[in-house]
Amino acid sequence: MKLKALVMSVACLFAAVAFVACGNKEAATSSEPEALSVDSVFANAQNLLGDTVEIKGLCSHLCSHGGTKAFLVGADSTQVLRCQATAEMGGAFAPDCTGKELIVKGIVRESRIGEEEVAQMEARMAAADSSAQAHEACDTEKKAAGQANLNTFAERMADYRAKIAARTEAEGIPYLSFYYIEALGYTIEGAEETAE
Repeated sequence: MKLKALVMSVACLFAAVAFVACGNKEAATSSEPEALSVDSVFANAQNLLGDTVEIKGLCSHLCSHGGTKAFLVGADSTQVLRCQATAEMGGAFAPDCTGKELIVKGIVRESRIGEEEVAQMEARMAAADSSAQAHEACDTEKKAAGQANLNTFAERMADYRAKIAARTEAEGIPYLSFYYIEALGYTIEGAEETAE
């Protein structure tokens, strides 16, 4: 009698453990990870490099040259995150993205600007015609680079050099890091279509 009660107790215990384990597994797999904010991407960019993430932010601007870049802002509207369209997602963001909340799936990437890159930009600008010079950087692109208050190409290059020198002195790193998203797909929040 005691053996039968012990066997029943053990069987019930195993059934309860299996039930709880299955329930936890379903809960873990059914909940999608929440999209990161633009602010949290900037706060953790170095640790996220190369990771595929989802970012949610307001699309403040769309590149006028074919919609290949969407710029997202978060709570701190002084920080702008560039999302670069890829062939995988169709090559461009839809024109109606501007002013809407986007959830962008993509890979966190870093663009580095050191003295060599500044010299290359200067050489390209010197070789370009006046129409190319007029379109060298839009206001949003300058804001993303922390240069919103600079009006000329020469001012921007001088700013890069000053910041490179300051970072080299402070950290021993001879370049500036700019983080962006290599976009693999996106959705407009509230819309049913997904560009993937």
